[in-house]
Amino acid sequence: FDDVYRIFLVDTPIGPYFEEYLKEADREKDEMARAGIETSQVGGILTKQDLEIMKATLKKAWLEDFYAFCQSQGGTTAEVMGHMLKMEADFRVLLVTLNALNTDLSTETKLQDRNALYPSFGYLYPEGTKELRKVWNETTVRAALEPYAKYLQLFDQVKQFYEAEGSSDRAAQGFQSIEDLIYAENVHMYEMAFEQQYHFGVFYAWVKLREQEIRNIRWIASMVILNTKDHIDNTIVPIFQPRL
Repeated sequence: FDDVYRIFLVDTPIGPYFEEYLKEADREKDEMARAGIETSQVGGILTKQDLEIMKATLKKAWLEDFYAFCQSQGGTTAEVMGHMLKMEADFRVLLVTLNALNTDLSTETKLQDRNALYPSFGYLYPEGTKELRKVWNETTVRAALEPYAKYLQLFDQVKQFYEAEGSSDRAAQGFQSIEDLIYAENVHMYEMAFEQQYHFGVFYAWVKLREQEIRNIRWIASMVILNTKDHIDNTIVPIFQPRL
């Protein structure tokens, strides 16, 4: 864990986010929160943390910081990047909410842990996020999303995937998860970033589209290995499709 401390808290740009996470994770010890985290204490803190929650917390902190930075640039960059990051924040709220259904994070005692993963910006923020903080099942999620037609439509497309009984069977039958739909929505959003000129959002969009291209290649390879080539077209997300 000495190497973890050095790599993440000292040598990389995510150091400030990671340090704040460690302080929050050990918030019951007030003295440590004020004095900072010692190298010898990192191991004890990390071994108690859920990896997925840690990743979601760090992603949230990064999104909020990056959004504030982009807004400080002003002009078309702030407009284009602001829209993309707001959409990403909303998708993250939906992702956390739906993946928490039928888990301990949807119980009354754990709702606070789940709600702490919601970014503090986006088109859902603050009214939509406030309502989603109260949800615990599919019915309450749908009620919270009713004022947001786009997100309600996404939920209706994937709600069968998140039903309490037989979720894994439904996934095998081809029902899509929220991640699948988010990938497709993001590709279209990143493509549209190229429609405006003189802004830095195109670089962010280009990188994100390349990431999706890599995912497509991995999915195609998996379909070939599993001898299910017929499902390739249903699995990949096309990039820059011809517009008729």
